[in-house]
Amino acid sequence: MTAAFDLLDVTVEDLPAYTPHLKGTVEGLNRAVESMFLAALPGYARQPRPGKCASRPKDEVLLGFEDFTARLLAWTRWWNTEHQPAPLRGRTPLEAWQDDPTPLRDVAAADLWTFTLDDAGTRTLTTRGIRFRRRDYVGPWMTGQAGIQVRIRFMPHHDHRIEVYHAATGRYLGPADLADQATDEQISAV
Repeated sequence: MTAAFDLLDVTVEDLPAYTPHLKGTVEGLNRAVESMFLAALPGYARQPRPGKCASRPKDEVLLGFEDFTARLLAWTRWWNTEHQPAPLRGRTPLEAWQDDPTPLRDVAAADLWTFTLDDAGTRTLTTRGIRFRRRDYVGPWMTGQAGIQVRIRFMPHHDHRIEVYHAATGRYLGPADLADQATDEQISAV
């Protein structure tokens, strides 16, 4: 998270646990999502039920992922473009955002891409490369690096390449490709 906030130029201010009054904006949005969106969905766990039984009705059909996502996106669109919270004095959140003079900064797509990667934990770099999911991965930057601890990050369902970071510092070291599928150019570089 620290790396992500640094990349996005967000100032981190640690607040004590269990102090929602110090995080009013976030807590207010969380309450709004729960009371205005989640409470109306089937299967809502905190919904009061008539009678003594607090369990979900047997005939209640829960939403699938696609339906839930579509409803959440529609609610988010409504919240940002139509809803006019009292503190915004007749404006929508989108209008307030557009009126804010704070300059925006673009973040490179390559930097954002790293947030789509899953973390596979640490490994030791060997003379054969990096072992991940019973396969070896190699890259030209690995020369002379045997023995160091590295952290593996990968894109699910794309096992031809992994991204490698130094385990202690988090510094990006480079990509590694499947050794048994390496091109002649990749083999030459190694």
